[in-house]
Amino acid sequence: MSISAGSSENEVCGDGSVTSDGDGVLSSREVASEINQPSKPEPLQKSTQYPQDAEMIKSMDTVVGDPEYNRNHENNRDNLFFSSELHCSTVVYVSRPEDVEKQRMGLPIVMMEQEIMEAINENISVIICGETGCGKTTQVPQFLYEAGFGAKNLTTRGGIIGVTQPRRVAVLATAKRVAYELGYQLGKEVGFQVRHDRRVGENCSIKFMTDGILLREVQSDFLLKRYSVIILDEAHERSLNTDILIGMLSRVIQERQREYEEQQKRILAGETIEKDNRIFPLKLVLMSATLRVEDFVWWKNFSYSSAWQREVEYLCQRFRRASREIVAKVAKGNNEASPVCKGIPPEENDIKEISEAFDFQGNSGHEITERFSSNMEEDHGDLSEDESDVSYDSSEDSDLEFYSDEENQSKPVDSDEKFSDILGAEGSLASLKTAFEALAGKNASNPPAEVQDAGQTLGGLKQSSSTVEENVEKNKGSSAGPMRVLPLYAMLSASSQLRVFEEVTEGERLVVVATNVAETSLTIPGIKYVVDTGREKVKNYNSSNGMETYEIQWISKASASQRAGRAGRTGPGHCYRLYSSAVFNNLFPDFSSAEISKVPVDGVVANFPFPTPPETDALIEAERCLKVLEALDGNGRLTPLGKAMARYPMSPRHSRMLLTAIQIMQQVKEYARANLVLAYAVAAAAALSLANPFLVNFEGSHNDANDLHHDEKAGSEESKKVTDTEEKSRKKKLKQAAKASREKFSNPTSDALTIAFALQCFELSGSRTEFCSENALHYKTMEEMSKLRKQLLQLVLGSIFTDVQQEFSWIHGNFEDVECAWRVSSEKHPLLLNEEEILGQAICAGWADRVARRVKGASVLSEGDRKVNSARYQACMVKETVFLHRWSSLAKSPPEYLVYSELLHTKRPYIHGATIVKSNWLVQYARPLCSFSAPLSDPKPYYNPTSDQVFSWVAPTFGPHLWPLPLHGLPIKDDFNRVAVFACSLLEGQVLPCLKAVRKFLAASPASMLKPEAWGLKRVGNLLSKLNRKGRVIDSCAKLRMLWEENPIELFPEIQDWFQEGFRIQFKELWQEMLHQAALDSKERFSKRISKGKKKV
Repeated sequence: MSISAGSSENEVCGDGSVTSDGDGVLSSREVASEINQPSKPEPLQKSTQYPQDAEMIKSMDTVVGDPEYNRNHENNRDNLFFSSELHCSTVVYVSRPEDVEKQRMGLPIVMMEQEIMEAINENISVIICGETGCGKTTQVPQFLYEAGFGAKNLTTRGGIIGVTQPRRVAVLATAKRVAYELGYQLGKEVGFQVRHDRRVGENCSIKFMTDGILLREVQSDFLLKRYSVIILDEAHERSLNTDILIGMLSRVIQERQREYEEQQKRILAGETIEKDNRIFPLKLVLMSATLRVEDFVWWKNFSYSSAWQREVEYLCQRFRRASREIVAKVAKGNNEASPVCKGIPPEENDIKEISEAFDFQGNSGHEITERFSSNMEEDHGDLSEDESDVSYDSSEDSDLEFYSDEENQSKPVDSDEKFSDILGAEGSLASLKTAFEALAGKNASNPPAEVQDAGQTLGGLKQSSSTVEENVEKNKGSSAGPMRVLPLYAMLSASSQLRVFEEVTEGERLVVVATNVAETSLTIPGIKYVVDTGREKVKNYNSSNGMETYEIQWISKASASQRAGRAGRTGPGHCYRLYSSAVFNNLFPDFSSAEISKVPVDGVVANFPFPTPPETDALIEAERCLKVLEALDGNGRLTPLGKAMARYPMSPRHSRMLLTAIQIMQQVKEYARANLVLAYAVAAAAALSLANPFLVNFEGSHNDANDLHHDEKAGSEESKKVTDTEEKSRKKKLKQAAKASREKFSNPTSDALTIAFALQCFELSGSRTEFCSENALHYKTMEEMSKLRKQLLQLVLGSIFTDVQQEFSWIHGNFEDVECAWRVSSEKHPLLLNEEEILGQAICAGWADRVARRVKGASVLSEGDRKVNSARYQACMVKETVFLHRWSSLAKSPPEYLVYSELLHTKRPYIHGATIVKSNWLVQYARPLCSFSAPLSDPKPYYNPTSDQVFSWVAPTFGPHLWPLPLHGLPIKDDFNRVAVFACSLLEGQVLPCLKAVRKFLAASPASMLKPEAWGLKRVGNLLSKLNRKGRVIDSCAKLRMLWEENPIELFPEIQDWFQEGFRIQFKELWQEMLHQAALDSKERFSKRISKGKKKV
């Protein structure tokens, strides 16, 4: 374990001693004896102060020794006391159970408690690096608690000890363990908070949370005044939230230190500061077993004055070395049992058996194809190519990936190459298979003859004299106990995740099949063996085209160390790595890439102090995206819309979607079903934020409780065949239910609205668990989506905007009104066509740069792509052809244009989260990606009474592929042309309806004013010159009204000249009507036209 100390606080001067009530100094030995005594725990003790800073001593002597000062400033004594509390050593006595004390004494980190606390007391920021299993996660928060941090009656350290974990399951497990060790009830002194679950008491001293929770607290309270210490555990994972937190906290600790120093100067100057307004330094502790310390030691935002390190050997290393010594003894023929193995049943630690099993020779390619191809054919024989190639992901951990039987059978050589590449040596797969059978206590089936022959000729290697079958026969008398197999991955419910921590009954063997969620933070008790494949599935993001790709790649050496650290945490253990040392040394990177280099950074493009800055291309792409969403203007400044988007704790795309829906509905103020539209908009945003619940895991979506004692029933070959048949039948029924479920909830206009409808039915169902089981929906995803929907709705309706941003406020009702509209049950789709269009426009606005246009021809496609039975599209930001997945709600009737939430590249790029859009929406909601032609003369320009503007028609094109869009009207920029169009529209009755009835009495066509050659005519020139006077341009009805309010007869002769002489007698009456209509607003002037428009809406 190494400790790296950060920038030092000059005022802090703790000397490591502990005092009691200020009467004397207790030595460390005396303190230990006090703690170990069975007497009742003592309350918090305060020590005397021992300032080391000479200037501080001098200042304090001056203040305290000056009678005049003390006489005039009696109230400042409290300030001086609190300011000097930082310079004392304190101890909180904790009474732990005896078994906990015994276990703690065996943790390496406990041996370095004094050094760790000295580093934290003397520095603002500290990095603690200790190998897996040394006790960092559970013990460092307790060190701080015992040192007085988190104690409410100690003002200087009374803030909460905040501890972040990258995953929710780690938060729950560590909070429960720390509360148990301290003897407190979980949810009071020791609390936790994850999304949708919070258990924090009023007197909470230690709070565990995910990094996203702390990030939200920083946004609401930048200085984190409620906290005295922040611990970022597992900092090596370098998630996006972690990097953002480190960057923000680097500024927070500096600002807190600066304000503390300024406050101390004010106190020494005699100023009285209220207790609630006092500020003290914030400590930042980064912890990890495999952190790349250089990224932080040399980081300019962590100005380290000195960095010292101390290595502490991790106990589990000795366990692994002991296991290797046993293997070495077996290889030499020495079968004497090691002391580590004494008392352990042979089926649990028969190293000889394992060693000989892994020495089995043979080529595995034909065997693996023969054994697994039949199962794949029965399980997924009816899947089409694009169905079998879909990847399932939870955004936190990898889930599933289906491969068709056709793919596996047609490319056996490629399959062998992949397995051989992973295992690091040819023939290792058969060895692994046989070893697993030996570990499970089963008789290994005889390999095919061709495999035996291949094994005898491989490199002239000598076969072992005793086969694995013979070893199993010898150990037949001591058969292995039942096996309990449990999964562990992010999509599991919390209760299912916590089952891996339950006590294993005697004689039962626990096997945990886990994703990377078990790589860090967690200590699963009783785990003796870890099998590390050396692989991980990672979602990589290509910022140039916005495509996300799932790739199976090598892990880093740091991750390999983390995985090995899961073995032998509570006893002897061993890690079996399914790759060679050459692969480890030559192909494994030292550390995994930070998440910020693999995800979009749309929401984080400002000048931010990242420990690992994102790629320049990613920042450029993020800024381009925000400009497309109209969150930034052309100069990169936040627009009013961008400021409103920043108020929502979600990606800019989702907030843009919600705000667009609100803007559209504000234009229809008396719409009775407005609250239902908002409810569906929020539900669609929640649906697009999480994984697709319809993409179920056919391999393990049934109830895990049915599998707890699976091996007890499957002891014989006959029962095993029956169980396999039942399993295949279950998968087939589940797949049929999933297909029926998609059709039941399908909305042909949007995948997001399909999921939103399923979510509504889910919340209205009597039993949510049964509903998900009947409709093949992922319960945990649906439950989280339901909670997220309510959270977003409260945020939308609880946001208070400024007067400038009132257009983003909801005016149709409150939370109860929207919830009431949402709870109205409907067997069919509750949305009307116009409501689906409103929501489609909102989704289009949020994903305006992810538009795809259907490709009719197939001449440019490859031979393999032509065989795919899916609609083909050209994405605006992607060069290659993309495909609409057959499971999409839009697949039956593919539209001309659509927007998608993401592109996932498996065997080929597939569109997910598709929504139909109309081509004219693109100009309205994706204008930065549109190009416009010069104004067209045909059709001619026009006046819009609703906006009171004049427009000209242009021919737009969209995106880099220049897709032609329908003609669009743009406001005319040139003053003279704008006045000419307004004058023509005025005489034609488009501005004032009363002129429309007398058009037949005009002496000339008003359209002549649009021709430059007619501008020399007297009646044309006079009217245009009057409307386009210097300093005052009359190009709207509003400006015309203001002109006539000043002078009612202005423009009278110029307009009269446009009428025939016989009509001039009646023109005075017409003039009075024109003045009257000009005083009305557009709704009153064109009431009939507006009422027709409402009926259409």
